[in-house]
Amino acid sequence: MHKTYTWEYRIDLSPYDKLVGVVEAFFCTYPAGDYTCEHREAYKLRFRRGAWRKSLLGLGRWVPIALAKGQFNQWPLVVQALIRPSPQTYRILLRYELCLPDGIRELAAEVQASVAQHIRRELDDLSAYLAECAGLSAPPEAVAV
Repeated sequence: MHKTYTWEYRIDLSPYDKLVGVVEAFFCTYPAGDYTCEHREAYKLRFRRGAWRKSLLGLGRWVPIALAKGQFNQWPLVVQALIRPSPQTYRILLRYELCLPDGIRELAAEVQASVAQHIRRELDDLSAYLAECAGLSAPPEAVAV
């Protein structure tokens, strides 16, 4: 069984009818990520990026294969985005899951902190992109939950 580390954030912004498409466009075109959209529903998105392979001779689920030192954009990561619309506020819930390959039992605390910094940088870029697309004067804040 593969161990997974998770980081969860929330971004609130005023209602914006193209929000799901903007979130999908951000992750699919993010230069430091190279994400693939694996699943899309009306308000739910799931992205995968990094070093993965199909299990069982190319069949079955994707499994993580590597944590390349110094190449965080190749680490096996899954991002789930849930957009919860309401009349006053749209809430984006983001869950980052770092999946460890079989040969790695756990991440040292300083490596976890480094991953959190990479994620935070990506969230800052997402917030700036949301502000630009939605015509906001300031980027919405990404808050850890």
